[in-house]
Amino acid sequence: MTDTNVMANEFARNFYLKRKHFLKNSFESIEQLCLEEKHTEKVKNFISILLTDVFYSILLGLDGEASIGNIQQTYKIYDEADNLISDCGELEVEAYEYFIENKYEAENSKADFVAALTYRTTEQGGRKTPAVSGYRPQIKFAFEEMQTSGEQTFIEHKMVFPGEMVNAEIKLLAPECFENKLDYGMKFEFREGETVIGTGKILHIINKRLKKD
Repeated sequence: MTDTNVMANEFARNFYLKRKHFLKNSFESIEQLCLEEKHTEKVKNFISILLTDVFYSILLGLDGEASIGNIQQTYKIYDEADNLISDCGELEVEAYEYFIENKYEAENSKADFVAALTYRTTEQGGRKTPAVSGYRPQIKFAFEEMQTSGEQTFIEHKMVFPGEMVNAEIKLLAPECFENKLDYGMKFEFREGETVIGTGKILHIINKRLKKD
């Protein structure tokens, strides 16, 4: 990384950590409302999406990739020591990795990879009940007949309802079966027996032994 890339990475990371702080405080307040569990999770999901959109949009606006009000332009950002943080384009890349691909969780996880999951609706043949974080369906990649259990630890969610999307840390039961076979953007199914519950896409590979050469 260049010095500017390093500064932009830190800037985006601090924005993401501030969002997590706000989210934690919001979740604590929501818990005090004593709503039904499914309603609590729906409100939390709404707040999470809202805060992501707000923080991400601000970073894109500062980078000139989105408008702030009615103005869209690139801003040069400096710290108090007059070090250049962002000139043009650096923030967009770092913001995407933190706010969309959960780079922070990938850097601090012992899972095998981070993935974006899409649960099928009940009408599509998916679950009839929500999945709770820690759910362990079978993982199936198109290139391999072998399946293995993949524990899903949802990021900032306790449960996911049929038809919803969530990012999660995936811990494989038999990671050795996929050494040097996985890559970013690779898609997979997760199943209960022969029933496809949903699909996923790899965002970050944490276990480097799995990374395709």
